[in-house]
Amino acid sequence: MLADPELPRRNPQLVWGALVCVLAAALGCRGPETSAAGGGVESPERLAPVSAAALDPDPQPEPISEDPVIQAIVELAAEDSQVDDLLDALAVEIGPRLTGTAQLVEAELWAVDEFESWGLSAAREQWGEFPVVFERGKASGAVIRPEREELEFGTWAWTPGTRGQDGLEAGGPVRGQALRYPQDAAQLRARRPYLRGAWIMIPHEFEAPRGKLRQQIEGAFERAPIAGLVYAAGGADDQRIETHGAHRLDPAKLPTQVEIRLRGDQHRELLDRIDAGVYVELEFGVANRLLPGPIPVHNVVAELGGAQSPDERVVVGGHLDSWDGASGAVDNATGVATTMEAARLIAAACARTGQRPRRTISFQLWSGEEQGLLGSKAWVAAHEDQLAGISAVLVHDGGTNYISGLPVTPELHATMSAVFDPVTKLAPAGMPFQLELVDGLPFEPSDSTSFLRAGVPAFYWAQSGRSDYDRYHHTQYDDADAVIDAYQRHSARVVAIAAWQLATLPELLDRHNLVSPPARRLGVTLDGTTVEVVMPGSVAAAAGVVAGDRIVEIEGGAVGSTSEVIAAAQRGGPRKLAVVTRLGERGSSAGVELTLDWSADPDEPARASRRAERRERFGAELRPWDADELASEEAAQ
Repeated sequence: MLADPELPRRNPQLVWGALVCVLAAALGCRGPETSAAGGGVESPERLAPVSAAALDPDPQPEPISEDPVIQAIVELAAEDSQVDDLLDALAVEIGPRLTGTAQLVEAELWAVDEFESWGLSAAREQWGEFPVVFERGKASGAVIRPEREELEFGTWAWTPGTRGQDGLEAGGPVRGQALRYPQDAAQLRARRPYLRGAWIMIPHEFEAPRGKLRQQIEGAFERAPIAGLVYAAGGADDQRIETHGAHRLDPAKLPTQVEIRLRGDQHRELLDRIDAGVYVELEFGVANRLLPGPIPVHNVVAELGGAQSPDERVVVGGHLDSWDGASGAVDNATGVATTMEAARLIAAACARTGQRPRRTISFQLWSGEEQGLLGSKAWVAAHEDQLAGISAVLVHDGGTNYISGLPVTPELHATMSAVFDPVTKLAPAGMPFQLELVDGLPFEPSDSTSFLRAGVPAFYWAQSGRSDYDRYHHTQYDDADAVIDAYQRHSARVVAIAAWQLATLPELLDRHNLVSPPARRLGVTLDGTTVEVVMPGSVAAAAGVVAGDRIVEIEGGAVGSTSEVIAAAQRGGPRKLAVVTRLGERGSSAGVELTLDWSADPDEPARASRRAERRERFGAELRPWDADELASEEAAQ
């Protein structure tokens, strides 16, 4: 999943938070999974003992539908599920699949061959070019003095390797003294004589000096020159090493500065030694190579043609690319494997029953997702003529936890309840499924957003289970032993059944009120519920909110977190009574009542119209976010 701060977050309440409240959580191709165990780090999952009765699909499945294709899907999955083999072929035999590399090309060709072997039409579709080719080579790192110690580290994609010393070839080891990054002019003067060939240590969340001093420091590094920069990959208690990278390089001006991302706990220990006056010598060898491009980049598209409406489509997909700090198993070989297994199951079920879907099912594996949803954005832009005929898009990009639900609007609830009725009857112990009512489909940090922004109903699966997604997401731990096979087998069945059901509906899905209107903006940055900054001209400023206020109540309801403040601002009408606590001159605090008023917001009429329309069309049970209205309805009964 993409980790890009320019994309909105998954949770609709956090989307509202983009209204101005600065949230502490980082965006991630992150996070749709929840852990039933409540967090923690688990041991490798593929070899962990798991009760077959609790997790595995029933080897003799009971009928869940009168549709022969659905029943055939369930039977085929029970007889010979291949989702585990597909994941192993991708994440183990091929490995990491950074966009613009030979390994991704290998994965594309493999996927096309597999799709075609199941009777689907399949092809690679070029969507662009990357200007520079990146090749990751072997890497080694160690403390040399005061005593030898192996180090665990990574480097980001599209960054250079070491050149070695004494004429050694690229990737050769480079030894040098470890020095802390200077924070002022005095430290720079003291360290200047030792900069040549040094490894410069940069603490976690370090804010480098700015302005003239920054220029002086960087100039001194360049003139020395230093061996490279050694960043802390995380905090002192964090052993994860994430991989990212910027692919937009100028082939004529390739970067030369080596940048190491050292495990956070090891980095902290080395800094402690340096601060204690110990001479620390490090050695790193990195065989990364940057080569002039361009290199073409592709999506893989495979289709099972529809019988009655072949120009209409249901799109099922996930991103084929990954970061290359590990094998890219959890993110996102899992989603690729379930997509491909769904294609195999549907094709085999059609062959067994002699039936075809009403509309075409398009199985899409996008690349460039980790660099900003590039492949899916390009597909949408290149196929504008097909968008009106796409009934739904289903995207699996949430890791190895089992598929446990889907967000739906009130307008879609009845149709999607019928679509997923067979899924609810699968009912393996410990893997329930339910639809989640939402005001509007959320813009996820994944490929569903590319379609949703174009007005296409695009869904991102909710997932639950015991896997700790944060441990694997973009880190060195993202390998095949983190995948939970039983979850994968169940999720592949869910994807296949949903795709078939959507492809056989008599009509395309309703697009009315698909996404929420622009959310109300309070105009503050918050730390919890404490106001840090008030934007001039904002609703908060007009109400008299000042920095330091702590918001404790909105419309009579207590608020205890940023997300609760955001959610309360969205509910009900445009005028809201808020209570804040404010410190007085002598340090005492007092409650102050303020009125937050969005009546002049140009988007308010659209919000009011949407609420009124839904109130008329749908009962209270389909509008759970309208808490104020629900309370009024209950009081009136």
